[in-house]
Amino acid sequence: MTTRTSVAVHDVLEDAADHIAANGYCKHYLYSTTQAQTGLPLDKCAVDVLGAINLAVHGTPRYTGGDPIVAAAEAAVRARITAPSVAAWCDHKGNGKAQAIALLRDTAAELRKAAA
Repeated sequence: MTTRTSVAVHDVLEDAADHIAANGYCKHYLYSTTQAQTGLPLDKCAVDVLGAINLAVHGTPRYTGGDPIVAAAEAAVRARITAPSVAAWCDHKGNGKAQAIALLRDTAAELRKAAA
């Protein structure tokens, strides 16, 4: 995946949801360190919501620092949750793959609707 320089946040969120749907969801870190340690490329590892957003923008689940698209996507997701942060939401018991995908897709749909 190439680095994006100009893209709609709702597209980033859809791509993030697609990655989790295809590759899995993990808790407690941006990506599955267990998978990465076995040699699986980071862009194929299970990720949390923040890792998926970073991956959708930069092609890696790691933070690359200060990207306004990543910040906007994270802020849009944060506005839809009651947890103190997206990372806390990801680690919360009961939030798994299905919930992460729904959160990302529902946030994307809300942003599309607001833009229309």
